[in-house]
Amino acid sequence: MPTRKPRTRGNREARPYQRKSDGKWCVPIYLPNGKRKILYGDSRTEVVEKKKQAEAEIEAGQPITAGRTDLLSHYLLKVWLKTTLPQRVEAGRLAESTYDSYRDTVVKHIVPHLGHVRLVDLSTTHIREWLRELAKKPSGRQRHKLRPGETELPPAAKLSARSVAIAYAVLRKALNDAVKDESVKRNVCLLVDAPANTVKEMEALTKEEATRLLAEAAEDRLWAYWLVVLALGLRRGEGLGMRWSLTDLDVGTTRLEKTIQRLRGELDEETGKHKGRLVEKALKTAASQATLALPQVVIEALTEHHKAQEAERLTAQVWLDSDLVFCTGLGTPLEPRNVNRDWDALVDRAGIGRRVRIHDLRHACATFLFSQGTDTKKVQGALRHASHGTTANLYIHLLEEVRRETADTMNEVLTDLGAYREKRRRAS
Repeated sequence: MPTRKPRTRGNREARPYQRKSDGKWCVPIYLPNGKRKILYGDSRTEVVEKKKQAEAEIEAGQPITAGRTDLLSHYLLKVWLKTTLPQRVEAGRLAESTYDSYRDTVVKHIVPHLGHVRLVDLSTTHIREWLRELAKKPSGRQRHKLRPGETELPPAAKLSARSVAIAYAVLRKALNDAVKDESVKRNVCLLVDAPANTVKEMEALTKEEATRLLAEAAEDRLWAYWLVVLALGLRRGEGLGMRWSLTDLDVGTTRLEKTIQRLRGELDEETGKHKGRLVEKALKTAASQATLALPQVVIEALTEHHKAQEAERLTAQVWLDSDLVFCTGLGTPLEPRNVNRDWDALVDRAGIGRRVRIHDLRHACATFLFSQGTDTKKVQGALRHASHGTTANLYIHLLEEVRRETADTMNEVLTDLGAYREKRRRAS
């Protein structure tokens, strides 16, 4: 019986070999789950190094990155946006509007700059260079129309510090998921200092400006909406989502539960536009979902608005939702973008002379409350912030004014009680 030739290689060991079809060098490795994986390279030395790296990663229990060639663009567009985030939306862990925002940031500010880099090769140098590029990038929101009193458009603005900070935060979140998916060993974003998110101090509406706006809006179809948003400090979508069934004008309360938003949706490759849709969704925090007391002026305004709406509904051929407090002439939710246009037109007619957003009515509500001596905790409750810190950070300039007024008041008191100064002078 012939002697069997002794084995020259141990169990599950393999030598590199060159593929005849294209000349590529290949070497197999075996994963902890028993599956076989082939690593490829342009030379024998390259695949040997890849095998050593992969075996070291397996031994250390780390993700196997040796031989991975998928680009960052592939991970973001085909994995993160197509599988990871949609699963969170379906599980109720992520709002659709937030998903839309992440997708917009990935497509506009991450993939065009970093998409060509292999996921496993992404380095701190890539991240730092990308952040510098973003800081110099022109903003996509350039005005194309002159405002009253302007003779020429202002120079193109750079991407705001907030936009850069948001882009960094989105990439950091995506790479955190890549680490959890064992696609990379570490999140290189965490090794780079986050860009500063400078908060621009808001220029609050003055009482005189608010008076002019409300006076100009007296004959506006949305006059009651503007008044309610200002009086209750509502966000735009919260006002659009108000319902009569949750509003008791006799008791003087309304409960906020829903908001109206437009979601951008998927990109239509034929038209190059997003298939957006209008949705009604629950407010995202328990603090936002609250029952609010209505000022008497607001009760009277909503009573008048309800009567006018009922008269309009009776003459309309179609009225789809009779429960919406603010709606179109067909009883459908108001389009937020159209509300923005109506507001901009109102601001122009009132001659405010600067850009004012609908959200500035919410800030005006806080400003007027502070000016009447309302403490921060009560303002937090009125605006339904989840934390006291949010209120304090947003209105720190107002708090500083209140502190200075308090110090000035105390100084006046001490000056009136100035007899102690004379006594101290005599004692010295």
